[in-house]
This record gives sequence, C-alpha cells and structure tokens, in this order.
Amino acid sequence: MKLSNRVLSALLLISFILIAATTEMGLADKICKTRSDRFSGVCLSNNNCAIICQLIEQFEGGQCEFDGAFRSCLCTKAC
Repeated sequence: MKLSNRVLSALLLISFILIAATTEMGLADKICKTRSDRFSGVCLSNNNCAIICQLIEQFEGGQCEFDGAFRSCLCTKAC
C-alpha cells in the first residue's frame, strides 16, 4: 500500500511539472517591437501609443519605452 501511494504521488508530481512547463512555454512567445511611424513627439502615455499602433498601424499593441535619450512609442506584435 505504501509503495503504491509513493508511485501515485510521484506520477502526480511529474504530471504537475509537465503541465507547468508546457504552460510556461506557451506564455513565453516572442514579442517584436517596432518604432511607430505615425506617433510624433515624446511618448508619455502607453494608452495613446497603443491606440495609434492598433487603430492606425494595425499592430496588436504599443507601449512607451526609452529608445535612446527619449521615450518613443514602440508598436508590438507576436513574432
């Protein structure tokens, strides 16, 4: 009885590890970033950047990041 409980526990532990590894790999998709062609000026609002990237430039999203000395609007999409 003790042996079967140990085997069952080991199998459960292995299955949880496999599920966690598979889920983690799916979340680690690569994100490509490109400087926005339409956003002008210093990027101060992630929301404004995302709107320009999504509606005008057909990307999935956008965010403000330092690109050199100033914050630029970088459009994002899955690679």
